[in-house]
Amino acid sequence: MASTLQSALEYVKNARVHLIGELRNLSVILEILHQQGVLIDEEVSKIKGEKDDYDRTRAILDSVTRKGEDACYKLLRIIYKTRRRTLERNPEVLFNSLVLNTEGTMSQSKVKSFKKKKSKMSRPKKLRTYIPENNPEISPTDLLKTDKSILLVGKPGIGKTALSHEILRLWSERDNKELDYMFYFDMRELTNIPPTMSLEDLLFTACSEPDERKDEVLQDIKSNSDNVTIILDGVTGLSLLVVKKLVDKDLLPDAKIIITCRPEDEEDLCPEDWLRVEVKGFSEETIMTYLSSALGENHRKVLSNVELLTLCHVPMYALMVAASFSSEDSLQPRTVTEIYINIVRFGLQMNSNKTRIRNLNQFIKTKRNGILSLAEAAFNATERKTVNLEELSCEDGCVLSFLKTLDVSTTCTKTVVKYAFLHYTLQEFFAALWLLKNPDKIREVFQQCLTEEKKHMKHLIPFMCQLLNEENPSLMSCLIPAEELKETSGWFFKEMIDTLFSKDKDTEHYVDILFFCQCLYESQSSDACISFLSKLNFHLDLCGENLDPYSCCAVAYVVTQSKGRKIRLNLQDVTVSELGMRQLFGCLENVQWYDSTCFVSYISYKVIY
Repeated sequence: MASTLQSALEYVKNARVHLIGELRNLSVILEILHQQGVLIDEEVSKIKGEKDDYDRTRAILDSVTRKGEDACYKLLRIIYKTRRRTLERNPEVLFNSLVLNTEGTMSQSKVKSFKKKKSKMSRPKKLRTYIPENNPEISPTDLLKTDKSILLVGKPGIGKTALSHEILRLWSERDNKELDYMFYFDMRELTNIPPTMSLEDLLFTACSEPDERKDEVLQDIKSNSDNVTIILDGVTGLSLLVVKKLVDKDLLPDAKIIITCRPEDEEDLCPEDWLRVEVKGFSEETIMTYLSSALGENHRKVLSNVELLTLCHVPMYALMVAASFSSEDSLQPRTVTEIYINIVRFGLQMNSNKTRIRNLNQFIKTKRNGILSLAEAAFNATERKTVNLEELSCEDGCVLSFLKTLDVSTTCTKTVVKYAFLHYTLQEFFAALWLLKNPDKIREVFQQCLTEEKKHMKHLIPFMCQLLNEENPSLMSCLIPAEELKETSGWFFKEMIDTLFSKDKDTEHYVDILFFCQCLYESQSSDACISFLSKLNFHLDLCGENLDPYSCCAVAYVVTQSKGRKIRLNLQDVTVSELGMRQLFGCLENVQWYDSTCFVSYISYKVIY
């Protein structure tokens, strides 16, 4: 077997922010580390002498990482074997409890018929033809066992990477004596790759090179490609020739390829005879189980907050809510952006040198230059569609705690260390911060969203919508003067609506109503909602849409803002969850007309989340 994930030392360093505060029963870990010769008596005594578990955990991680790869590997094995006693949360919940939905194989004839039917449709409407008609159960083990290549589709933070890592873990732990190979690539980490890169360079330079007999290994891979699995995580297109040839099965015809992508990138791939799996996130039952294990009795406060509960169907948001949840009576987040604001504030506090910070806002102001420098690097990387941060001038360890290190191979013998955010959505959040500090660039980004090459920049807009909200100054007031934000807010929403509604005379223009609703929900601005509804003549046509709980929450919010005029709402043939239906029912008093067939047919739907 061959594995190509990060080293144990890198893993411990990157997971440090999660391990600090989450490890418990430290005496168990210390005892085993001592028994295995990782720590000596003096080190154990010194660690036990720290004033609290927070400092003891930091001391353990510092000692182990100083000792290198072997010590880190032993620590990870100890944590894994004792996880029920030593971890606050069950680390397996993120992939074992994901709801996966598959419609089976995309046959060649079916793809051709789809293409013929879709040719006259606008881009987002084409994607609806892939919405599954049934909901068979499928597990990571099933995905590993199938011989078919797999397309994993899902929104940001829904668990695609966690699922692909779980497949890799299951493969590495199989009791299989036959030689086989699995390669994992984070596609956003692959930058500055020459267009002429060969298969050998991709596997052995960009990934991992065998210790010896490289030519024999490569020949075995080519001759027995049915023993090869390649995971391409975070694919946004097939511009890299060697990747396109892998997907088209020109290089390794019998290899199993697993691709993860966001929904908007799916059509560009459109692989034939692949198993398409939609990652749906957490079910309501799983949300309650996870939050109960993570927060104890405090989980009831989340369950009583319908907006927050709705957001938690996305595993990334559930994790962040649990990590930064406040048991006090302060306002809990309602929007995605507020969750990120909370986690940034929490991260800065946890990684400061002080155990307690009486005035966190004042502390954040002292980190202003470092945060904005990191935000600029995030924006530049997002524009380039990469996670590799270049020209990173910030050296503040507290600010850099949101990053992980990447060892990027430039040649067979040379590796350079680069930095990336812990999650790509966190990079997009910081990129939005930088845009609000540089509002002259915002109009340019609006225009970029209308282009095929830069359409991914639209994910920055919902973050900006909430960050401009004057009622939630807990982060922005520490970074950007209030008068500057107010001036930007004065034109931002009108410019956003006018630009994204603009029509090209030569092409059919599609208005992504769901995206607008999500932006407006993030903004929590009634005036912006009315302006948007006026553009649509107060008619929301969501016919055929696949509405996740967050989308339902956003649509319901926009509808309820129209106090003086009823909304015509078309929900014919929508796919919706039970949790989402509760949100939609709550806004019907503001609806003048809707297609009732969707509510009747809903009764026969199987709950999909």
